Amino acid sequence: MSRTDSQAIANANRERTCGAGSSDPFVYMPEYVPNDSCDEFPFAGTYEGGTDGRLCADILPLYENGQWVLDEARADKPVTFNEPCVRGHVDVDANSSAGGKYGAFVRNQRVLDTEKFDVHAVS
Repeated sequence: MSRTDSQAIANANRERTCGAGSSDPFVYMPEYVPNDSCDEFPFAGTYEGGTDGRLCADILPLYENGQWVLDEARADKPVTFNEPCVRGHVDVDANSSAGGKYGAFVRNQRVLDTEKFDVHAVS
């Protein structure tokens, strides 16, 4: 991925993936996730972010029996695992916390605008 330090780009990316700028706006599911919010990947704060939400996998991460399970959020939009982006239903506090960790990472590691970095998922 490559970082953007432009808040305007990050906001536009977030709007295109999760907001009214998407041709398929994110549908909140407070019955499953209290204080539901849209958490996007690739991150809005990267040049790779901002994919139209219509193209994203919509997932509902649930913590069951001591582990995280990723369910499809919408029956009308099955997850194929070929999507270029993901929109997750995440509690707004957890979403803000994750965003804060990304912000701390780019500050502490001095990741500059356009500089590339890797993301590794661990379980």
